[in-house]
Amino acid sequence: MNGCIEIAHIGELPKNGMKLIKVGGFEILIVNADGVFYAFDNRCPHMGYPLFFGRLEGHMLTCGFHYAKFDVKSGKPLNKVTEKSLRKMSLKKTGSSLIIYFPHIGYKPP
Repeated sequence: MNGCIEIAHIGELPKNGMKLIKVGGFEILIVNADGVFYAFDNRCPHMGYPLFFGRLEGHMLTCGFHYAKFDVKSGKPLNKVTEKSLRKMSLKKTGSSLIIYFPHIGYKPP
């Protein structure tokens, strides 16, 4: 599929863990929340700080800088720090691979 790239293998992400992936100048945060995988722009929508330095507890992702909290299922904020949602990316699990779709952020794979 055009605009798609394999970014990780399922075994690289422990259950309830996170992994930072860098592709084409973009930082993508991959989250494994109870065995379900999600992908987000690594920048917190509050002030742009890296989400990777935050904490994942169940389905709640907390930014490590200003403690904005987000539901990883919906990307929506859970507290009053920000009203902006996470920038969720299209992620597909194919066998043991995680595939991300890039055209919506302007990336074209090599």
